[in-house]
Amino acid sequence: MKTKTLFASTIALTLIGSAIVSQNAKADLPMIVGNDEGLWYVTVPDSDTTAPAYGGKLRLYDVHIAKMFEVTHDSCTRGNSRKDYEWTYTADRGQAKMGTFIISCQLAQDIVTAYGLGKPEATKLEGSRRTYVIPTLNITGGKVDKWIRFTNNFKPVR
Repeated sequence: MKTKTLFASTIALTLIGSAIVSQNAKADLPMIVGNDEGLWYVTVPDSDTTAPAYGGKLRLYDVHIAKMFEVTHDSCTRGNSRKDYEWTYTADRGQAKMGTFIISCQLAQDIVTAYGLGKPEATKLEGSRRTYVIPTLNITGGKVDKWIRFTNNFKPVR
């Protein structure tokens, strides 16, 4: 699979095949985020999602779950009428099924209320012509341990 890195502003975007993968400006954490007929998905190249992210306590897994909440919250605030968002999460370039998660607009809002919103991040949704600027969850300081506990207990539905 051919990979090419593109730079736009301070955000690096990686092209894997024909899919644009959003990366965080803090550290290169590639992921494909998209929607296919109402089902949302996040696919990451990482085979070990327990590896540290950003050199701290957060694992890659924690960051991937956060991205699902960020995109859900953004979509809900844009007026999409969905009540629940069904997310399929795969790792190892789609080879490892991490599970299907349900995130309601209410749960996404509750998480935003608990953690707050941080710096916006450019996020390209696969299949979309637009890049969305979506605020990230403010998982910093004492909120890191709280988020890790949350993600440990936030189980897939299947």
